[in-house]
Amino acid sequence: MPLAAAGIAYYLLLSLFPALALLSAVLSYLPVQNGLGEATSVLGYVIPPQVKTMIEELLTRIIPRRVALLSFGLVTTLWLASIAFKGIILGLDMVHGSSVQRPLWVSRILAVALTLGVGVLLLFGVTLTSIGPVLWAHFAKLMKIEPLWLRLGPYLQWLVSALVLFTAIELLYVLGPSLRVSERRTVPGAVAATVIWLLLAWGLGLYFSHFGELKFASFFGFLAAPAAFMTWLYCSATTILLGAEINSRLRKAKD
Repeated sequence: MPLAAAGIAYYLLLSLFPALALLSAVLSYLPVQNGLGEATSVLGYVIPPQVKTMIEELLTRIIPRRVALLSFGLVTTLWLASIAFKGIILGLDMVHGSSVQRPLWVSRILAVALTLGVGVLLLFGVTLTSIGPVLWAHFAKLMKIEPLWLRLGPYLQWLVSALVLFTAIELLYVLGPSLRVSERRTVPGAVAATVIWLLLAWGLGLYFSHFGELKFASFFGFLAAPAAFMTWLYCSATTILLGAEINSRLRKAKD
């Protein structure tokens, strides 16, 4: 599992720039004010603050050049962004010990489909977080419950982010492994992976803020930020594989 997680983290890093370029391009066409800000707000509830800051810095560099980044063509950029999901599919097959190998073209199409699916989920979360306060403000005028919204708003936004994360992981577990549909057990592992992911986001954020910043800076120097980012990618990949391992153990126990 550690080697598979390291491979997935590497693929996630390779696909990061194409994925952010696609995200910024798509959000520019949505009728959402400050779409990128809303997207990072959704992600901010499920990733450490330091990782969110790095993604925001990358987006500020990508946005002025997104036309050039997309000059290779939308399909090519989407293909590059799907590299991470190709790695996740291979990792899930390793965890489940699947002996059935999909044809290469089927795996690539599935990786692109998962990229689109997770992207749509993120856009759905962005839409909910952007129109939610507007709708609630309208209801507050009618029912005068604005103080309640001020207290519940952050928790509702966190719930939307957690649900988007759970649905994305569940989608990976349902479509990723090369298993028969009757053999798949997905919900327990998806719940466990979501909980572990959220705890990791909180725990790593706390560690980087109070304990790890000086250590990373002293050991890695100017590479401290990339090292912290790769640490998060590795932990995220391990979490996905751990949830898949739970599903695999439950499936074997039932058999």
